[in-house]
Amino acid sequence: MIHHRQLQQLSETQNFCNEKEKKFLISFVIFMVLLINPGICASQNDQTTPGQMPEVYVPSEPESNAQDAAVSSESESNAQNTTVTPYQSGSNAEGVVSEAPVIYESYSPIDRIPDILIPSDPEGGTEYVIVVEKETQQLFLYENKGTIKKVLQLNCSTGKARGDKIRSGDQKTPEGVYFFIKEHKKKELAPIYGSGAFPMDYPSLLDRMAEKTGNAIWLHGTNKPLKDRDSNGCVALENSNFDMVADYITLNRTPIVIVDKLSYSPSDVRIEERESILSLVSGWENALGKGTYHDYLKFYDPEYLPDISWWPEWNKKRKTIQTSQPPLSVESKKVLIIKHKAVYVVLFDQFIKFSGTDFPAGTRKLFLTRREDRFRIIGEEYQGKPRFEKRYKNQFVAAYQNLEIRREYEKDENIAGMVDNWLKAWSSKDIEKYGSYYAGDFRSQGMNLKSWLDHKKRLNKKYDYIHVSKDKLRVKKGGKRCTVSFVQIYKSNAFKAVGMKQLVLKREGGQWKIYRETWRKM
Repeated sequence: MIHHRQLQQLSETQNFCNEKEKKFLISFVIFMVLLINPGICASQNDQTTPGQMPEVYVPSEPESNAQDAAVSSESESNAQNTTVTPYQSGSNAEGVVSEAPVIYESYSPIDRIPDILIPSDPEGGTEYVIVVEKETQQLFLYENKGTIKKVLQLNCSTGKARGDKIRSGDQKTPEGVYFFIKEHKKKELAPIYGSGAFPMDYPSLLDRMAEKTGNAIWLHGTNKPLKDRDSNGCVALENSNFDMVADYITLNRTPIVIVDKLSYSPSDVRIEERESILSLVSGWENALGKGTYHDYLKFYDPEYLPDISWWPEWNKKRKTIQTSQPPLSVESKKVLIIKHKAVYVVLFDQFIKFSGTDFPAGTRKLFLTRREDRFRIIGEEYQGKPRFEKRYKNQFVAAYQNLEIRREYEKDENIAGMVDNWLKAWSSKDIEKYGSYYAGDFRSQGMNLKSWLDHKKRLNKKYDYIHVSKDKLRVKKGGKRCTVSFVQIYKSNAFKAVGMKQLVLKREGGQWKIYRETWRKM
């Protein structure tokens, strides 16, 4: 280690100082090295066993056991220094990583990007992508906002065994596109996991389809010196580096892409792929909003059969408002595209748009591949826990239910507004406008609409002023009609009355109209 080299150079220096001064300076250097790096000479017996701490969280799966974070605390008395470049494994003869993180404080767009990254739509906001290259034991953080920019490059440690993870306990780090689904704070963990941990959603849908097993694959810190390939499958970072990366992670949104070796290509090459994928997503959503069952299935690979048991219920509900203006539509926002080998993972927030309002329909994840020069869907799932009641088979149906609730609420608002305007026309003695709120077949107190309006004209001439207001409005819906009741306060220069008004409304010409009207004194 560095302090041994310093001592050796110091002891071999000729004519540096007298013997007493040399002994003092050697003792001082040893003291300062130990003060600054208290763990650098840790004993082999300095190990923490999570099982001794019953109050902390320890996963049960072997992929993330007490050894997963790291590293045996081997004595480094025989360690040798190495020169570490940003793209090489930063380890010494014992495999202990010593390179400082590379931080791109004034980072700018790069011409050649990892071919796993697809520049996102600039209007979709800023996304961050974590990339792990197992061959070099490097972790990269990229910003994706129309252009790709490198933010961080850090040393990391992956599984002891090389290759892609296949089964539980094989000590391999899985390769693919994953998302962080939970965060464990330091206080929840055994010390071996350092300052925190983010579990990934391994195995993914494609992993499960390939019958891969295992779980508890994390990105976490460590309280031990970091060594190359020293975990049981997790990705480990030094605590200070983990804390930096944690600031960029959004659960169920930020991807971590794990590969054996990265390859690079010009950034503009990926733009065409992005546009083709966005076109597929747009067409697929148009089929959801307006198309047929067959239109929808055209976007799927023939070898993949999606779950469409929810379609009849969705189609039935969808038809009830397809004739409305503006029409219903299905739209996506914040589209993120990541490529791993021949598979493209597309993550986006989906909405049902109606009457100027977006109703969330979950965060959707599509798996695409090219078939005969066309992208096809080979898998799909929702990212994160579904936010809808269990009785709904699909988030579209749940979103529609929210839309229906909103429509009913808007109906209530429209009815309340209609009653207010009707009372205002009555109070202003505007008999023409007042009459426009009544249905053509209105009847009350034995009078039809014409007789009713003639009666109101006579009253308007009788009083100098009229003021009518309401209180405690209630709306009760039932089929094509609804009943509105409220306390009516009537005032004029010669007459005052308070009573319970009841209006029966019906739809006529797309609007609510008064079909029946009664009043009783209170």
